[in-house]
Amino acid sequence: MEEQVVETAAKETFTAKKGLSTERIAALEPAVPAREGRTPVQLPKEDRYTQTAAFLESFLKKRATDPDNPWAIGHGMLALGPDLVLSNGRPAVDHLFETYAERFEVQGHGFVRFPRKRGTQRIEPHAALMLKAMTESGVSPERAVTVQGTPATVADLWRGVLISSSVDLKSGNASFSSPNDMPWALQSLAAWAPPNASGDLLWEAKDGTQMSLQEFSVLNTTVLMAESQPLFDTMQAGAALEKRGQGVYQFTCGGAHLLQGTAYAIGRGYSTPLASKAMPGQVALMFWRLPAELKIYDDLMRRIEKDEHLVMLLVQRLKFTGHFLETMHKMATMGLFSPTPEQAKMMQGAADQVALTVQGLQSRGVYDNLDALRKTNEQLYLDVIGDSAHALHGLKLAMGEDGVRY
Repeated sequence: MEEQVVETAAKETFTAKKGLSTERIAALEPAVPAREGRTPVQLPKEDRYTQTAAFLESFLKKRATDPDNPWAIGHGMLALGPDLVLSNGRPAVDHLFETYAERFEVQGHGFVRFPRKRGTQRIEPHAALMLKAMTESGVSPERAVTVQGTPATVADLWRGVLISSSVDLKSGNASFSSPNDMPWALQSLAAWAPPNASGDLLWEAKDGTQMSLQEFSVLNTTVLMAESQPLFDTMQAGAALEKRGQGVYQFTCGGAHLLQGTAYAIGRGYSTPLASKAMPGQVALMFWRLPAELKIYDDLMRRIEKDEHLVMLLVQRLKFTGHFLETMHKMATMGLFSPTPEQAKMMQGAADQVALTVQGLQSRGVYDNLDALRKTNEQLYLDVIGDSAHALHGLKLAMGEDGVRY
């Protein structure tokens, strides 16, 4: 499916206009959005939400502050903010850059990046995952850091992602491993893109590809719409949802990051009128998916006999509901849709499901016995941390404690 999407998108090639040169990229100053909004449909201040958020925050302060787990640290910053301090007493931002970032040069100009992994240690499994965590959590691009013993700033990472991001639709060549790898970079670049006269950001990537942020956003929209089609067909047919790895289910977190990255770029103005019209359909699809996917989990949980399988389902349920809260409150905050009373009720219902799911994991000792879980299932261990971070961020967005900079 991914190859078909890229082939379809290739019919609309990237702009032929000359983009920023390497020299100009190296001197380009990112711009933090001046506007920060809060959700228009805040949760009521009730114990089930505040207590769940407090528990998740306490848990993440222990588990997302491991100096040897950069992936967890990135998620911790998303949920706990840019001033996160690690268990070794060091600021998370300083530690990440000093320990895991690396310098690279293009035509004699220095940039910064995070490698995908170092040995077996995953650092940035998706391109710009760290930058996305920093731009979203509120780290300043002017923040001074040290990379491989050399002074740098967080802005050097943004410039490094910019010059490294390329998609040549004619040849199919890209700096991304697949369309599933793109949304984090799209959101990160859109977050700090400086305004210009054309309303777009044009650059020449290090491989020579001429890039446009607007057209990069449209490409992600094309992927999103194509991969959503199987679910649209099911919804429109009034059929029961089945999860068979079709469409967006091939993508990380069921396509949540694909939708979030695309929606954010569109909300920032990097789109076309036609591409922007895709958003109402995505909103309708997400509200259809909420009860449909919860029913799948409920049906499976009633038939589960082994507790380990039940835990896996509970973690999947936390992943889905937490990301749902994040996605819908972000989109509502940016004005991509205005929740109806029924939709607002469903958003509160998703928060209820997060609270219930956390209680289910607590009752089975998952949070208290995470080290034992790690010995048998490393991925599930990481999912508990990452999905708890997204759930907390979703709750904080829903309660109006976290905002969206756009």
